Amino acid sequence: MNELDLGKLIRENGRVKKDRGVILTERDIEVIEFILDMKFSSVEDIFERFFKVTLAGEEARSNEWAIRRLQQLAKAGYLKGTFSFSERTKFYLATPKGYKAVSDAKPEAYVIKPSQVIDHRTFAHDRLVLESRIILENQRAASCWISDKKLRSSRELAGGLVHSNVPDGIFKTESGERVALELELSLKSRSQYITKVRKYVSMMRSENQAVKVFDRVLYVCAKQATIDYLTKETKIYGSLFEVQSFNTFFSRG
Repeated sequence: MNELDLGKLIRENGRVKKDRGVILTERDIEVIEFILDMKFSSVEDIFERFFKVTLAGEEARSNEWAIRRLQQLAKAGYLKGTFSFSERTKFYLATPKGYKAVSDAKPEAYVIKPSQVIDHRTFAHDRLVLESRIILENQRAASCWISDKKLRSSRELAGGLVHSNVPDGIFKTESGERVALELELSLKSRSQYITKVRKYVSMMRSENQAVKVFDRVLYVCAKQATIDYLTKETKIYGSLFEVQSFNTFFSRG
């Protein structure tokens, strides 16, 4: 059985036997793809997103099966475990083998290559973006998530934006509206905010659909000074921007 056949069987039958006795399921492929997109994930992250509700529609009593499944996927070489310098929590990263399994199972999808290590410079921010995605997706408030990692690797997905100018993610709401998420942990300079806000407005008002890759921007801010400034700066643009506090946003989880 070649890898292309493996991908077909995953999509058509839900599962297929793999090496070392591991059976890859559609959920396994989704888990690996999620980790590829979000750079890393903990057991609790994966439990909340993929295992909290059982196949019978009931709430799982513990995260035991999530722990076991991640260990199995790591043993088979699809994931690898690592630790952040600031936490004792174990995190999982996808491997080249995991990347290949997802690519073969989803040949039509844009699959991002795995992160080799956790970037400790952006770890706190990345953790919060990950948590934000889980909250929104679990509440059915977001779908079709495009991670900042994907946006940085594809100017087409990002509407021409590059590097630090890309949002922390783009997702669709139930109504089909495309929303760019911006998570603000610290207070930036006034010029930085003005530049990004004006660029976003230009994109959202553009008639070029290759540039208009989102319809609205959601700012989630840790500091009151950031909230006050962004609220004042974006007020003239009406519904194009929404500004929320960390307390308001994360309490919904």
